[in-house]
Amino acid sequence: MKSRRVYAPCCCHVPRKSWVWFVWLILVLVAAACAGSKGTGLYESLSYGEKKKVLEELKKNWQDYNVYCDGPVSAPGALIFDPKNDGRNLIGYRYTKLSKEESVREAIVWVEFQHDFNPFLYRIFDEEKNFYGYVLLAKDLPAPRRVDQNTLEVPTFVSGFHVP
Repeated sequence: MKSRRVYAPCCCHVPRKSWVWFVWLILVLVAAACAGSKGTGLYESLSYGEKKKVLEELKKNWQDYNVYCDGPVSAPGALIFDPKNDGRNLIGYRYTKLSKEESVREAIVWVEFQHDFNPFLYRIFDEEKNFYGYVLLAKDLPAPRRVDQNTLEVPTFVSGFHVP
């Protein structure tokens, strides 16, 4: 009489309880990944024509904004324009506040001068489409994150000229 060997797939040796835990772990990781962007600000890139027009307005009316720079004025990678007196704050991690018109104008020129990148001007909104301000950036904008009910924060941008 011949004996028949039956080979079971290797997963049959893993207890059912382990499979249940594995599935739960995967579901938790997927849920955490989806929830990670909750509270993140929204943004839209302005076209070239809009960018030029808005930048001229920002230069002209710079005193209506809190202006923040991610490094020295002579070598920035990003600028934040946070409208004053709107009850909302747009800030940057490790950014410094600019308080002189010459500094604002010089920083704009230097961001625009970074030819290694294609500088963009972004409008920043929260989840309810409330306007928070503008970000002029020499590269793609990292997603702003919610700090509190009235504050969004832009992460540090690593400039080709300046590393904070």
